Amino acid sequence: MIRTFLVSLSLLTISVFSGKGQISYGGQPESFTIRNKASVNIPLVIMEAVDNRQLILNEASIVSSKSNIFAITFDTDITLEKDGIWEETENYKIWRVAIKSNKAYSLNIIFDEFILPTGASVFVYTPDQKIVRGAFNANNEQTSGKLPIYPLPGDEIIVEYNEPLHVAYPGKLRISQVNHDYKNAFGERPLGEAGSCNIDVFCAEAQPYVSEKQSVVQLIISGRELCTGTLVNNIRKDRTPYLLTAGHCIENETDAQSSVFCFNYESPFCGDGSSVNGYADQTMTGAILRARTDFLDFALVELENIPPPEFRPYYSGWDISTSVPASTFSIHHPKGDVKKVAIDLDQPSVGTYSKTTYLNDGFWHIKRWDAGTTESGSSGGPLFNSNKLIVGTLTGGSANCASSVDDYFSMLNKQWDYYPSANQQLKVWLNPDKADVVSLESINPYELPDLCASFSNQVNGENYLTRKTKDLKGVISGNNVLGTTEIAEKFTQTEATTISTISLGVARIYRRSTSTERLVTINIKEENAGSGLPGEALFTRTLPLSTLEAGKMNLISLDSPIMVNGNYFVTVGFDFKLSTDSLVLYHAAERAELSKNRAYVKIGSDWQPFYWVPQIAISTSLLISVNGCNSELADPEKPAPIPGENRFALRYPLGTGLNYISLINNGDEEFGTITIYDRNGKIISITEHMLTNTPLDISLNGLSGQGIYYMRVSTTTDTQTLKLIGLNAY
Repeated sequence: MIRTFLVSLSLLTISVFSGKGQISYGGQPESFTIRNKASVNIPLVIMEAVDNRQLILNEASIVSSKSNIFAITFDTDITLEKDGIWEETENYKIWRVAIKSNKAYSLNIIFDEFILPTGASVFVYTPDQKIVRGAFNANNEQTSGKLPIYPLPGDEIIVEYNEPLHVAYPGKLRISQVNHDYKNAFGERPLGEAGSCNIDVFCAEAQPYVSEKQSVVQLIISGRELCTGTLVNNIRKDRTPYLLTAGHCIENETDAQSSVFCFNYESPFCGDGSSVNGYADQTMTGAILRARTDFLDFALVELENIPPPEFRPYYSGWDISTSVPASTFSIHHPKGDVKKVAIDLDQPSVGTYSKTTYLNDGFWHIKRWDAGTTESGSSGGPLFNSNKLIVGTLTGGSANCASSVDDYFSMLNKQWDYYPSANQQLKVWLNPDKADVVSLESINPYELPDLCASFSNQVNGENYLTRKTKDLKGVISGNNVLGTTEIAEKFTQTEATTISTISLGVARIYRRSTSTERLVTINIKEENAGSGLPGEALFTRTLPLSTLEAGKMNLISLDSPIMVNGNYFVTVGFDFKLSTDSLVLYHAAERAELSKNRAYVKIGSDWQPFYWVPQIAISTSLLISVNGCNSELADPEKPAPIPGENRFALRYPLGTGLNYISLINNGDEEFGTITIYDRNGKIISITEHMLTNTPLDISLNGLSGQGIYYMRVSTTTDTQTLKLIGLNAY
């Protein structure tokens, strides 16, 4: 039974930072801007009561595959026409409805009708407005009409639709499913649901697989089931976003259309059973089912869109030979946890998982994992051979941390063309040109300028923790009695990079009072050329402390990408009025060499490295990373530039009103490309020249007024980015 009530929602007076889940478009719900209203009664739709414990007991006897069902589905019919409440502001019509399922650890919904006019948007958020999904707009419309929403913690959510007063046609929305999380898969749970023997992808054992892990994603299927899948390459290498998983995970077209695909959900270091939780903000929704069988237990889907470069996708290659691999490994999401790796140093055998359900001798049998294991939620995860090519997908088995034996992976060489029908084989999709090949290499689907990478100062094998000051009156990586007002992480590089997101490893948050919102300021600052300390701010965002989450990485998206060149800092500032309010970031364990320090602190108005402050006195690094694109450093095949070896230089002309600048080549003559960008990474001009030892005058037409621009000089042997400062009316 589904019941409808009214719920009174108090309106906050602070705009809350909106985290971007799925491919969403930022902003905030229009209702957040309403002033001079104490509350509004929003109709509350309540789901039928269920017993979480009994639901878990009911499935205890089902031991077959390694998928993980975590939610029960309620079919609903919630529409704009007959549910919720409408309001009107000066520019918008606002529709809201509240949905509750008592004692759910999290809730997620699926729209089966999602048609929006230009300018309209949908948001889904928690009643306290701390967690916001959206905006979702017309760009999110799928061919199926469906739109699944990533889960939100708690047993109540609010759905809000904002429509401009004047539109070409009214929006159409229908919520057809509400999913009640009864396992705490997405609630306020600590990390570590997976067994302690699992190995994080940032552990030393997983370092050889740093590229392959980027192809593995977590699947939330129809809002109720967790599995693993892998992006796979095809013979044309045309970036078609095929994803391979288990057939028992995606059972039909509806499952494909109603799935959420979560990229980069991983801990940022090796946690040994106590990882820091990753962010789960980079998600996509919806896919088209291309091929599937029960007998071979595989499903191939095509994502509705190509994953954006900021997600750093990787398309894994495959091997369909019948040769038995010398060794294998798998990357997967056990129990919906952060990404893990399992390694078997021995050859698998050919085996049968179930004579009555699946193909005889159609599976690679892992007798025992030498490191790690798989668990429920790992289903569909890839099995790679020693050449790092996919040879199978996980169906099931009995392996766990107590006894890591007997896992079964459906063989790719059987999935390939055992059945002649296109909708039951891989060959027609992954080798449409019928090339005479048995294997295909992996690819990164992006090249410069779209190539992206994650940059940090983490050192493989380091632990991240928190530590008190020498007098034990506060922590070194947060606000404390020293008068710390800002902390910073320094990034050193010699190549221009366009930053799109920042990720903060937040260890603890404490707020003595919730009546007044505390604010945190995130900055990207240039290095001061004279002092080597934080200088001019290139980007600043202030957000409520309550929107950050402790014990995990927090992803912060920039409104517009920012280009940096050379050294820069990411800083976190706080000005809390109460000494008991605190924000603490993770930092690395003490490093032996002072030169390895990347952490800085601002006490009063003075910046100093951590090791210089007597009450801190360690060399360390804060757990902060940035996502950078349009950078040669993102290309793993290119060696990093050597600091100080600067071949090119700029010479400003004498006089005013001159619209050129001279490029000096201190190396050999060579042909090259010169690209000029603005600070946001937008290309202003691209020209090609023979770069001789005679100064080359480069036109600056198209640059508007004073500002900072960047010039990238690329030849076949060298790439260097130079900074243009203070250009005046060129």
